[in-house]
Amino acid sequence: MKNLSALIESILFASVEPVNAEQLAIFLGMEEEEILTELIALQKVYEKDHHGYRLVRHDNDFRFSTKPEYGEDVALFLAKKRPQLSNAALEVLSIAAYNQPVTKPYISQIRGVASSEIVEALEEKGLLQEDGRLDLPGRPMSYVTTDKFLTVFGLDSLADMPPLNPEEESLSSPGGEILLTEAVLSESAEESEPKPDEPKEVEA
Repeated sequence: MKNLSALIESILFASVEPVNAEQLAIFLGMEEEEILTELIALQKVYEKDHHGYRLVRHDNDFRFSTKPEYGEDVALFLAKKRPQLSNAALEVLSIAAYNQPVTKPYISQIRGVASSEIVEALEEKGLLQEDGRLDLPGRPMSYVTTDKFLTVFGLDSLADMPPLNPEEESLSSPGGEILLTEAVLSESAEESEPKPDEPKEVEA
């Protein structure tokens, strides 16, 4: 008979997205409380100093994450492997992260330049994803950031995004929402080529 704790650990390790306790219980044919007990026990195991990562819980979703004290070293090692993002792509991610769900026209309006191709490129990189059509004229598709976005920028959840200082509030939407400037995201992402004020942008 398979070891339950090891099985759950394997599923968590292999899963790209957070694992929901209820869904895991249904899959294993067990009570959710039993699964939560195992997950909490695993959390305690990974809290020990000899482990470099931890089991993070958000509501009833669980996922592995690098411990904060090792985050900077891991980020430096992975810097060459993370998606290479232009200044324009970082700016689009900024708008999406702080105002999601957002549409392509909305992003283009904020930036003052067509941004559809950059949104599509970020979707291909797995940093943005479709979130359904809005009940607006033309039924535009809306977009939100992904779990990969959180991983790439070292966040446990969107609530962990840093508040902006007055100097960093260089972009705001017509409604007055504050947007994350490229200075914030660029701390953990490589930047290249087209500047935000260039008229035509193709790659993210």
